[in-house]
Amino acid sequence: MEQLLLGALKTSLFELISLVGPLFVIGLILGFIERKSNMYFFKAFGYKGILATAWLGTPVHELGHAFMCLIFGHKITDIKLLTLNRSNGTLGYVSHSYNRKSIYQSVGNLFIGMAPLITGIGVLFLCLHFFLPKSFSVYELYLKTQVLSKPADLTSIREFFNSSALLFRTIFTLSNLLSLNFWIFLVIAICVSSHIALSWADIEGAAQGLIALFFVLFSLSTIGSLLNINTYGYITKITHYTAYIVTLSELALIFSFFSLAIGFIVYQIPRKTTQQNAPSMF
Repeated sequence: MEQLLLGALKTSLFELISLVGPLFVIGLILGFIERKSNMYFFKAFGYKGILATAWLGTPVHELGHAFMCLIFGHKITDIKLLTLNRSNGTLGYVSHSYNRKSIYQSVGNLFIGMAPLITGIGVLFLCLHFFLPKSFSVYELYLKTQVLSKPADLTSIREFFNSSALLFRTIFTLSNLLSLNFWIFLVIAICVSSHIALSWADIEGAAQGLIALFFVLFSLSTIGSLLNINTYGYITKITHYTAYIVTLSELALIFSFFSLAIGFIVYQIPRKTTQQNAPSMF
């Protein structure tokens, strides 16, 4: 029995990492980029620099939380899609309550916490499909034939960078640069990507759901071991969707880096000007 429980523990841990590990890594990367980008914009323009992207990015972020609350049966007690609270830096929030005895609602905390990442990526690709349909078609075909049709292994990392490069090339074409749709998409993409990352409050909420999900996986693995059912085989089918979301996160990463580059440039311009105008001591 001890060996059975130990095996179930190892299996459930591996399943948990496979299901949500890649998403957490992407979320942490986006969070780091977002903090650096917002720092540059704040130093260059003050609070207005943050609001330049928050007017759209924050409502999309909070609506993602609200959407998942509805799916997992949480009661939304208060919601602010955009608030100009300079005292604590809060741009928006969703307060919700749930039945702690419900496993479904407890696991829902994980998806509610990670919702901005998932729904934000969805919004970006819907906009890509609507505003730049040719770029979307080229990228979609590449994903189906070169990425998603293959099993996830170490070569997936190389394909991730290859598809990212292709996505960049298909978006930033001369024909797109001359199109009004491209510039509308660019504004939306920068705003959404600048606020797609998870806040510490989001991570704390997701952690509660992560613990609940682990106990669910552990219970299923234990029961599966007793009945000689390979639960890992079923979980790997679900992880295919995780891989799909991670692959689609390329768009968020591209425009997050794009926003970071713009922020760095506008932050450096006045510094360079000040240095050039400074009186010489020699």
